[in-house]
Amino acid sequence: MKEENNIDFDLNKIESPIEEFFLNHFCKYLSSETELILQHPIKTLSGNFRADIFLKNNNRNIIIECDGVEYHTKEINDWYDEWRDTLILFHQEADTIYRISGKDIFNNINSLIYLIYNFEPIFFNSEYSSKLPKKEIVNDRIKKLINYSYTSDNGENIQSTITVKRKDTKFDFDIFWFKYVLYSINFPLKNIKELIEIMIEKKFSVDELVLLIKQKYPEINIEDINCFKTTKK
Repeated sequence: MKEENNIDFDLNKIESPIEEFFLNHFCKYLSSETELILQHPIKTLSGNFRADIFLKNNNRNIIIECDGVEYHTKEINDWYDEWRDTLILFHQEADTIYRISGKDIFNNINSLIYLIYNFEPIFFNSEYSSKLPKKEIVNDRIKKLINYSYTSDNGENIQSTITVKRKDTKFDFDIFWFKYVLYSINFPLKNIKELIEIMIEKKFSVDELVLLIKQKYPEINIEDINCFKTTKK
């Protein structure tokens, strides 16, 4: 499928109505210099994944994940997503990862696109994007929010909030996420679900995980791993 701005992608790779609805609105705002890839394959320490929407422009790469409510409500799934995103950032496969909800896609698509545009103008056509409704963004550390109201079918004024999770190597790679990487290095044959079970059972500290790596894999330069964590902040 090719939009008017020459954004090209394979319709057969769209995996859900949520993705299709989002792309139909999102792509018309993108710059012609932006490359969009659906189901982009990524290899990590703890398995291979596919990014829903992968965007490239110059030297910047971002990922947008469209989360359906039915698959992303339990705490274990939140841990899985967080671990997966951490590994993708650790491998420097993307600079930033956005997680957007199906509810927000269907309820307020234009404000949702504006929020992404606010952080990533390089990917957008400035002329088209200027037509997006400008909203105040609450810039929490990880969650980016837009509060808005709408009128229900019975005339009632309803308050609601768009919530987007934004994870960035430059600002957000903290000690807890770093612990995910250390678990993945210590247990290279385990997938993320298995690693979550190990983390719940063992409750290793960062220092304990570093010591285990030094004992099991003396050839690994742990300072190089720490360098990633400290220099990206």
